[in-house]
Amino acid sequence: MSNFQFSIVGRKLMQTIILGACFLGICCLPPEALGVDRREIRGITKQGSQSISEDRFREIFKEYLCRRLEKEKSDIMVSRFKVIGNKPVPAGKINFQLFQKDKRRLEGYVRLVAIVSVNRVVKNKVKLSGWVDVFESVVCTRRDLKKGEIIGKDDAYLARKNISHLPSNIFTDMGRVVGLMVKHNLNKDTCLKAWMLRESPIVDKGDMVIILAESGNLKVTVPGRVLESGCLGEPIRVRNAMSKKEIYAKVVNSSTVAVDF
Repeated sequence: MSNFQFSIVGRKLMQTIILGACFLGICCLPPEALGVDRREIRGITKQGSQSISEDRFREIFKEYLCRRLEKEKSDIMVSRFKVIGNKPVPAGKINFQLFQKDKRRLEGYVRLVAIVSVNRVVKNKVKLSGWVDVFESVVCTRRDLKKGEIIGKDDAYLARKNISHLPSNIFTDMGRVVGLMVKHNLNKDTCLKAWMLRESPIVDKGDMVIILAESGNLKVTVPGRVLESGCLGEPIRVRNAMSKKEIYAKVVNSSTVAVDF
């Protein structure tokens, strides 16, 4: 081989070595030097999976409460919310199915289980919990009421309250309390509950009534005196004004009571 040929071969070899060194040097540089964001690299490694945010679980938690309690979102407040067991799931369409952890009221401390499906295939089970406050308009007394008073439309008003701390027998409809009798003395601004009220009597002790007995086409009536106050449909003691006997009869209206014949 001539000196000229050797020179050409050596030059090519040297070029190859230099190019290889440059390539290795570039490949050993950190991603930032190559203009690549490390988050993009992590994204590539996680390609094909997706994460569900806590905010999304909070949203479906509240939607479940609204649907079951038949409330608007503005009526429900969720605090101390926790998500346990959340993890990435495969790419695809996500669906949730929520179940109540126990049979308690959906107020106060509430626990739910979210079944997470991707493309209709179950992929995860997540535990959700939080403190739930429910707000609703309830009936309150406008003034002090004494035992035996009949509630009129001006004796009560509606006020928005957190019913999570109130019993389930609270009144929320004004129409249901007007005309009822107060069983105990009540202070102003008291939230009315079922045990506080009773149907107002339509006959009072001492009233004269007709005692009615019917059987088929046969009807017998005699005068009688009421021995205790009574509401519509309630059995009360009455005295037959003719025989002077005491019997029980059901209140039919303000002037009539009925007995079984």
